Amino acid sequence: MERVIRVLLSRDDFYHQRGYWVIAQTLREEGMEVIPGDIQIPREIVETALQEDVDIIGYRIMQASPKVVVPRLFEYLEESCINNTPVVIGGIVPKKDIPMLMKLGVKDIFHPLTSLGFIVKRIKDIYIESASERDY
Repeated sequence: MERVIRVLLSRDDFYHQRGYWVIAQTLREEGMEVIPGDIQIPREIVETALQEDVDIIGYRIMQASPKVVVPRLFEYLEESCINNTPVVIGGIVPKKDIPMLMKLGVKDIFHPLTSLGFIVKRIKDIYIESASERDY
């Protein structure tokens, strides 16, 4: 039996939440299990990822500075020994921050106009790419 992809979706603020819920519903419709982390700081994201044994972390950023919060997220992933859990970012990410985020290990960045089909395909591809590195 094929394993269901478990995706933790977290976000940085209460506002601009329509896209967050659209993505969650779309991933569910594609057969993925979505764990809604809701509003979380990086340490909370990692705690939830550990508790829920997720396959991918999706972090929607609209208000926070990606160049501050994403490095913290990767620090906590490393400290918790789950740094092989892929991270994707969605939302408003300044173009100048993208190279630094990708170098940190972010697998993809989805901007507000990214198609839902592309997001689903990339999440599935990232899961397949990372599955060989994880113990199931």
